[in-house]
Amino acid sequence: MMYTEEIPLDPSFINVLSWLRRKSVGYLKDKARIRKEDHKEREILEERKRRILKELSMAYFPEKLNKVFKKASSILDAQKSALQACGYIVFDFPGRTESRLIVGMANDIFGKQVFEVGLSWDPLLNLPYIPASSLKGAFRSYIEMEKKDLASLLGTKEEASSIVFLNAYPINSRYNLLVPEVTTPIYKEQEGKIRETEAEPSPITYLAINKDVAFRIIVGVKLNGKAVYDQLRYLLQDMLKRGVGAKTLLGYGVMELS
Repeated sequence: MMYTEEIPLDPSFINVLSWLRRKSVGYLKDKARIRKEDHKEREILEERKRRILKELSMAYFPEKLNKVFKKASSILDAQKSALQACGYIVFDFPGRTESRLIVGMANDIFGKQVFEVGLSWDPLLNLPYIPASSLKGAFRSYIEMEKKDLASLLGTKEEASSIVFLNAYPINSRYNLLVPEVTTPIYKEQEGKIRETEAEPSPITYLAINKDVAFRIIVGVKLNGKAVYDQLRYLLQDMLKRGVGAKTLLGYGVMELS
């Protein structure tokens, strides 16, 4: 039987979530064992984490992902047909990341135990994705700020929303789909307080979605007419330029409709 370390990672036939969990068992045990002052062992531990990140990034090279992207498109086609069968006018907008994208940082499913930062992840497709709730939440915030007269379309406590968003999946990538990202916080909050005397740079490495990744953004609307399409496209375009996901104030998550 081959050990996990000997199995080359390929998203088209290996469950990446299971691979990561098995790969991380020894790392997490050593992390709990090694003391903070053992700098040499901690550096070795960090190098192991960097290797895991590199393996994941290299496994998501565009040419390796054709089968995975086709599966994602097939599922989106089926969901699109289901919306149409339910009486929705369905708009299928192609979008592309203009900067790196981080979505689901607090998500426990993928990456958080090892990298301290999570990523929204579909364990069956082996792909990161933008949750429908994130898209609708960003759209609602945008509408409430810029187009308050349309806010009722998104529903109230008394009425269901006239607009439905689907999860957005990547379907193409110009570069490696996943890339290592580094954040270096200086302060750590302890018991609700930040102590200046304990300030220390602590690099955190994790995965982000790369720029130049194509997503399908599918929206179902219970309204008619080309005017709705044009208006919805304009609103989505403007919203996506402001960013989706985490760290948008720092320029992350900027997208453009094709």
